[in-house]
Amino acid sequence: VRGKLERGNTIELPDYWEGLVDSDTITVQLTANKTFQQLYVERIEDNKVYIKELSDKLINCFYFIQAERKDVDKMEVEY
Repeated sequence: VRGKLERGNTIELPDYWEGLVDSDTITVQLTANKTFQQLYVERIEDNKVYIKELSDKLINCFYFIQAERKDVDKMEVEY
């Protein structure tokens, strides 16, 4: 899932994610837009990602969220 967060601090994940991905494997990449921001993921719960900014500035960022699927076997790396 990817997009832009310009208002608020919550990214809502698609409904189908709850049955499709392992919630323990969710990773979030945040890229500040236009100004320097100290962004971090506060928590992930109820199919939502909550973002914070260290100095309480308004959040304006791009996001890229990934997770492992839980409906297939885990991939094994072969050397």
